[in-house]
Amino acid sequence: MRVARRAAWLSQMRKCWKLLILILFPASLLLAASPAKVGEQAPLVDVVSVYNGGFALSREGEGDYPKGEMELINSVLASRAQPEFTPDEGGGAEKRRDLFYELAAPATISSFRIRGKANPTVPRRVEIAISSSPKTGFQTVAVYDVPEQYRTAWNTGKEIDFSIPARQKISGRYLRLTLLDPKQGYFGLRYFNAHGRFDEPPALRKNFSGIYRTYKFHADAGTPTEADSAMFGQRREGRDSYESHIILHQQEGQVQGCYVFAKEMSKDVQILSVEGTLAGGAEGNLFRFTRIHKDGGERQGVITLSSDGNKMAHLAMLREIKPGDKDDGFYRLVLARVTDQPIPCATSAEKEKTPADAMKEAIDKTGKVQLYGVNFDFDSDVLRPESGAVLNEVVKLAQANPGWKFEVGGHTDSQGADAYNQNLSERRAASVVRYLTRAGVTASRLSAKGYGESRPLIPETGDSEAARAQNRRVELVKQ
Repeated sequence: MRVARRAAWLSQMRKCWKLLILILFPASLLLAASPAKVGEQAPLVDVVSVYNGGFALSREGEGDYPKGEMELINSVLASRAQPEFTPDEGGGAEKRRDLFYELAAPATISSFRIRGKANPTVPRRVEIAISSSPKTGFQTVAVYDVPEQYRTAWNTGKEIDFSIPARQKISGRYLRLTLLDPKQGYFGLRYFNAHGRFDEPPALRKNFSGIYRTYKFHADAGTPTEADSAMFGQRREGRDSYESHIILHQQEGQVQGCYVFAKEMSKDVQILSVEGTLAGGAEGNLFRFTRIHKDGGERQGVITLSSDGNKMAHLAMLREIKPGDKDDGFYRLVLARVTDQPIPCATSAEKEKTPADAMKEAIDKTGKVQLYGVNFDFDSDVLRPESGAVLNEVVKLAQANPGWKFEVGGHTDSQGADAYNQNLSERRAASVVRYLTRAGVTASRLSAKGYGESRPLIPETGDSEAARAQNRRVELVKQ
């Protein structure tokens, strides 16, 4: 009798488990098939950094820049803020300065950081607001009253580092940083970061083509090289004076250009000499490039445009970063757009290099070339459509040099687990090889190799957004 009751109990339990499985199994399939939003998976980044497409602005009439509804401030680049100023003396009115940032895409920000040296003093209060419009609708998301001990440290060089959490998380495209002080007439901040996630991937910019003149220059440290000086200098030939200009040509995700000494006559530009090339591609609203000077010197950098893309641009160039360094950029330029109609990157006596020619030149000088503009979906090995323009130039390079073999190397930054980054880099390299073989390059001439984070192009020190951005790359290496 006892055995029969036990058998009946087991039979009933089996029915319950079957029913439970029938209920839970479809739900588990639904959860597995539901893609998480990019904003929920993406790591926190400094959304105001020029290396992530941030663009510094000011209100019309401030500074000695070409007038426009919103203008950039040269001293606020690559998350570097130096709003030092001397308001009118006298009176009891609170002294105030507003700085503005345009983000690459709408973002939700979690926290802010202000750091640097108290030289000059920092303001009494910092207020931060976000809006989806450059003019109105700003909502305050953070307020910070600076401790007195930092405010009285006049020219002492004392290090400050404030982390300010957002008291409410609001999505927006524009950020306003306000500095307030009732007494001090001369104050500033050195570095400003806003850590958050983009709500959506930045849209691909397709209007980098044009001619740009160097407008303002700012160096962090060190002595500029000859190649650096050629990007912001001047040259005289007899009675004629030639200024540095940058010329860019864009085709979807592929962007190629050069920097030259040229004489500007209204919108007619006469080239004296081509000093070097810029080769890379568009990534969201950035042009990420490798600069190769005519003497073979190489550096990495970015150019970003304001949303209208009609007047000004930022260029940030990386210097060699040493252990303990806190600055990302070697120097930064403000570029004034002369025209959106580029001319060939050659003098009247020269032939313009094609993108494939520029790749060959880089490989001849360094043995490899960074394929910026080869972009993937987030956390994926799926190539984005704009990548075809860059990869098609690789096909032309391979066809023009039938004896060459190539390694396609995938590289990540240091964020994330080592094993995960290694696997992702391998899959992305293999994805590029598949594209090239389908486009006609013989498979035996290609090999795919993933390096994960093991071979950074630039050392990642501290909060080095710049280094991380340039280290996420695909490289073509001649074997």
